[in-house]
Amino acid sequence: MSAERVEILLAEIRDSLEIARSMVDMDYSSFIRDVRNRYTLRLALVEIVESATSLGLYLLREIFNIKKVEGYSQVFKKLVEHGVISPEVGEEMRRLVKLRNLIIHRYWEVDDSRIYREARDSGLDVVKKFVEEVEEYVSRT
Repeated sequence: MSAERVEILLAEIRDSLEIARSMVDMDYSSFIRDVRNRYTLRLALVEIVESATSLGLYLLREIFNIKKVEGYSQVFKKLVEHGVISPEVGEEMRRLVKLRNLIIHRYWEVDDSRIYREARDSGLDVVKKFVEEVEEYVSRT
């Protein structure tokens, strides 16, 4: 396993997390008033899920020799099964996958109020926990 590859993916997650955090740290009326804020939060969340999934796939392949995983949500389920992340973090990351899918596949139905609320209420905190749990696991291997 390449520590450099893991760190690159973790850095991508942290960078997008910082951007998303800046969007939800503003008050709701300021956030919703400017379309650039809404699109920035959407993209940051998509990038978080993409990078976290890539990292999960990399760990599953390199450490556990798992070559095939059926979809984004399964990556987090397998990470839980193999003790890389906790069940709580795995479940919350799967919720973020659903939010990502809504943004990517049904953009005309995206509710920016919901995205703001979910990211602010727990979505971004779980990403931080995901990073911490992966770092802890990797440091033991």
